[in-house]
Amino acid sequence: MRKPTLVDVAREAGVSRATASRVLAGASTVDASMVVAVREAAAKLAYRTNVAARSLAGGRTGAVAIVLAAGELEPFSGSFVAAPLKGATAALLSAAQQPALFLADPRQLDALVAYLAAHYVDGAVVILQHEISTITQALASVDLPIVFVGRPMGEHTEDVTFVDSDNYAGGRLAAEHLIALGRTRIGVISGPADMAASSDRVRGWRDVLTERGLDTRAVARGDFTMPSGSSAMARLLSRYPDLDAVFAGSDLMAVGAMRVLEASGRTVPDDIALVGFDDTVVAATAEPPLTSVRQPLEQMGRVAAELVMELIAGRTTAPRWLDTMLVVRDSA
Repeated sequence: MRKPTLVDVAREAGVSRATASRVLAGASTVDASMVVAVREAAAKLAYRTNVAARSLAGGRTGAVAIVLAAGELEPFSGSFVAAPLKGATAALLSAAQQPALFLADPRQLDALVAYLAAHYVDGAVVILQHEISTITQALASVDLPIVFVGRPMGEHTEDVTFVDSDNYAGGRLAAEHLIALGRTRIGVISGPADMAASSDRVRGWRDVLTERGLDTRAVARGDFTMPSGSSAMARLLSRYPDLDAVFAGSDLMAVGAMRVLEASGRTVPDDIALVGFDDTVVAATAEPPLTSVRQPLEQMGRVAAELVMELIAGRTTAPRWLDTMLVVRDSA
């Protein structure tokens, strides 16, 4: 018979995975009836928490994993990952916790799952990216405090703790700015379908255009990378050659779009105004400098680390949404 998991205990007790985890960790802030239900379920299923880490002084390892996609190290200087990683690391070190970096390969998640399930660390901060979007499901049965940077999609996400920026509001900011410039034929380059941030940003863009009675059909999908932005921009131009503005769902895709616009003889912003998202280093160094929706990337990492330490201490947490803002430069 397979070994029972924390998810099995939670289901048997009729509580959330997070509640079951807090009870079994000895938290004192859980309703007494839930404590009884979880303990009875654990006994019935013969569930045993891993005690390897708890055999150390204080019952903890003093280390927290920071998980990111292995492929993110190559384009590190302009990627989404650098700032959240910096924020999470700083928060952990300031609390005398040792950050342990793990590079997740989507083809080899089993080893990572096994390591985390064995409690060699006290918790984990997972920086969500397209390359490892399936990691939420892979980690669903792991009895360990986990906080995601980015809102996960799909199954097993109802009890997940995460930190994310208000991507919907950011999409609205981009669309409203372009309309205020007098642009009326506004396309969008979305991110991958398996990322909640992508759909939220496009939804904000679409809602603003719909409210103003503007056409919302000019949509092309990318994957947050520069080449995908170039490809998506080429597809948009072939179908909608009269576009006068584009909102790209990431700075990298916006820079890729710029290259195609330049090659087509169109100038930014005179012919087509362009807005990106993230406000990473590539936005300020683009030519022309890119107007971008800034999400507080370093703060997202810091808050995620703070939340995972709260969970490790047995306290209750909730998802956190952080504000976005528009940084206006020469592209729009």
